[in-house]
Amino acid sequence: MLKMTKPSTAVFALIALIAGPAMAQDADPMIDVNGDGFYSYPEIGSMYPEITDVDFSAMDTTSDGLLDMAEVMAAQDAGLMPIAE
Repeated sequence: MLKMTKPSTAVFALIALIAGPAMAQDADPMIDVNGDGFYSYPEIGSMYPEITDVDFSAMDTTSDGLLDMAEVMAAQDAGLMPIAE
């Protein structure tokens, strides 16, 4: 039986590099409440309480404590974050 594991940080970095500017999206103002263009853990947590700090750290491939839109798209593509409608 195969054991499912979460993708590694390297996978997110690779997806973010591939996605790049061609797949850019704007930050959702319902999540990005301070309007800085990034998602912090408190902002993500208020919208998606099921995302843990460990999940957030895995998505934060730049380790800056914020998710840029490339990191968000990589996380959504990997199924770790819901796609906002």
